[in-house]
Amino acid sequence: MSSGTSLGIIIPTKDRVEGLANILASIKDQDYKPARIIVVDGGVLPVERLVRDFPGMKIEYMRQLPASLTVQRNVGIRRIFKDVSIIAFFDDDVILDDGCLKNMMKFWEGAAPDVGGAGFNITNVSEGRPTVLQKIFMVNADKPGRILKSGFQSRIPPIDETSQVEWVVGCAMTWRSSIFNEFMFDEWFSGYARYEEVDFGYRVGRKYRIYLVADAKVRHMNSLEEISFSAPLGKMEVLNRLYFVRKNPPLSPALCLWALFGLLLNNILKGLFGFDKRYIYRALGNLAGFKAALLKR
Repeated sequence: MSSGTSLGIIIPTKDRVEGLANILASIKDQDYKPARIIVVDGGVLPVERLVRDFPGMKIEYMRQLPASLTVQRNVGIRRIFKDVSIIAFFDDDVILDDGCLKNMMKFWEGAAPDVGGAGFNITNVSEGRPTVLQKIFMVNADKPGRILKSGFQSRIPPIDETSQVEWVVGCAMTWRSSIFNEFMFDEWFSGYARYEEVDFGYRVGRKYRIYLVADAKVRHMNSLEEISFSAPLGKMEVLNRLYFVRKNPPLSPALCLWALFGLLLNNILKGLFGFDKRYIYRALGNLAGFKAALLKR
């Protein structure tokens, strides 16, 4: 790698000790070594002890309370963006495959100056082709990685060839550090911060190109939410999407409402015919989100 290209990694974490240990171990095993790693901890109990279990790695530990994904990322950015040329962001439930960082940095070595971001190839997701209903309601599209006029994003399945996209999944992504002179993550998206990466990708993508790198492979060890979080998640699906669309005028609030109705219908159908109460509670959360949006609160 060129001496002019250096990598910093930011890992926001919250109460996932085992997950954090796993991702740090997978970074340690990489044949490309990052210049700096920042762990930004928003958990109830500090995990600095775990970080000390990796003495050979250049890890800096920070506490940031209350926990908020966008705030934790921005805190890490301000700490390192002037010292490295590329910044990677990983959630604490991601595992890097062998050669992942080397292949990503190889991409950046050949990237033109107008390339602003690149996502990792998440290989353990199963994303089928969009259904007819998804297309009608504009919640998905055939071409992966698009941001639709409705403000919804088409899904990103595993890929075989590096491809240009309009957004990348927030759990595993890289950005040229110089763009943080112009853009930061919107801290309105608080806590779990659903769709914050779509908002960020949309804003950056209007000025810079974004890619998904096929050979930079990771696994996202995500699981379906606890049922107690399903209703708040459903409310967030509505309010966060509307906020994203309204702050970016080229997108259409009317089409967003149409798509959100499709999302509500989809959650109801999945709950009833898939016998999964989580989707019923998500649908109830969707309705609460519509009510809150109508009352503007």
